[in-house]
Amino acid sequence: MTDRTIGRAQRRPEEKRARLLAAARTAFGETGYGASVHEICQAAGVGIGTFYHQFPDKSDLMRFLMDEEHQYRVRAFDALSADNLAEEITRVLAGSDPPLLRAMWEACGIDERLRDFGRGLRVETHERLAAAVARARQARNIRRPALDASTAAWATLRMGAAATDPAGTDDIPKVIEVLAFGGIDDLERVRA
Repeated sequence: MTDRTIGRAQRRPEEKRARLLAAARTAFGETGYGASVHEICQAAGVGIGTFYHQFPDKSDLMRFLMDEEHQYRVRAFDALSADNLAEEITRVLAGSDPPLLRAMWEACGIDERLRDFGRGLRVETHERLAAAVARARQARNIRRPALDASTAAWATLRMGAAATDPAGTDDIPKVIEVLAFGGIDDLERVRA
């Protein structure tokens, strides 16, 4: 083998994996977690053996995709600024690929291993969002928030499902704004 053919042979598994991941994103996004390994392989143009060489099973493939989505959220929350925080959080909660995100939630409802994995991811996501809210509050000089940053982050994450529903997204930034920046003084004015 020449250096050129060795390089091509080494790239081939990476290319096949990339095709499998792209096909899985599409299949799960269109069909949900019910998409079969066979359908994914057919769309990727690879054999079933290639799939099992890359992933032990469909659950492991979904776990990989969930981790990718989690990394997207973590990076986005770490980069949030105080400007347009609510709109940016809404965008991040909707996911990098909303149909795929819905399939991930479906998978967590079906597969106990994925459910446990998802819970672990939510803990870190919560911590990163709480830190982003705290930074934004400091930047906006919010001194007496109605909710601590951790509680505001949990409530905001609970709205994640609504963020993927186009019919309900108009009000989500308003609610996030109240959760993140509503102060005690605002509540006292409302009560009066």
